[in-house]
Amino acid sequence: MPSYAERVSNLPPPLANALRRAVSEEDTSELIELVDGVAEHDADVATYLRDLIERYAFDALADLFEVPG
Repeated sequence: MPSYAERVSNLPPPLANALRRAVSEEDTSELIELVDGVAEHDADVATYLRDLIERYAFDALADLFEVPG
């Protein structure tokens, strides 16, 4: 099974870009809203992202979305 990073890279570009922007701004409320869109494409990735968001794991999210630190 592909890694979460590989699966995230398969999300539609507009959604991935919006997620990347929300991660870079550490905008939890925006991320939570965007994850609903992720669930339409990959429910497992959406669950994984929700877990990271709930734990405020922005370093892990930044790595996943390749956001510069």
